[in-house]
Amino acid sequence: MTDPALIERANEVIERVFILDETVSNALAFRSLLEELHRRDLGSVDEPHVISIQMVRAAVLRAAIGTTMACLDPSDRRGNRASVGQILEMLKDTAVVAVFPALGAAQELALNEARHAYSVLTERDLFERGRRLRNDAVAHVLIPNTPTPDVAYETFYQLHDVAEELVRHLYRVCYRRRQPRFIELKPTLIKHSKIFWDTYFQGMSLGHGA
Repeated sequence: MTDPALIERANEVIERVFILDETVSNALAFRSLLEELHRRDLGSVDEPHVISIQMVRAAVLRAAIGTTMACLDPSDRRGNRASVGQILEMLKDTAVVAVFPALGAAQELALNEARHAYSVLTERDLFERGRRLRNDAVAHVLIPNTPTPDVAYETFYQLHDVAEELVRHLYRVCYRRRQPRFIELKPTLIKHSKIFWDTYFQGMSLGHGA
């Protein structure tokens, strides 16, 4: 019989993986809104709509930065994060890993791939630039000793891609067949991002005609 304490710790891992999956989905929603906006011709947009679009874009961008970097945060001594770093820290306990449905080599491979991908990510300039921007200008309002780096939209799209990959690995560690929910949600989020901007631009056209 499996130790109830181990089952409880394994359930804590699963709870964090679910929350991480949900946060990746939220980041995907924000990303989809930004990508759909940037596919549109904004050259013909006049005031007062220019500032209105900039306001919405700034809010969505801040949300995208915050959620994406929260997914990729390292572990915390308090142990209360649902980030990739925290989950991997919890999975260092082989007794906890053994509680999950036995997948043999596939489970071990998925865990090793997650550890490797996260280790490589956290040593890249890509991650450091995203972390600095989130910490200096989004999560806090700081006067840093060194200038906060400029970060392109594509940087956060790349970071989000890595977060998606890591969630896939973690699902393979914890489950036999189940896939992350963000995969199912992706087409819907992309579709409704288009609907959102279609609605705005149609309203803008009606306003011009009034």
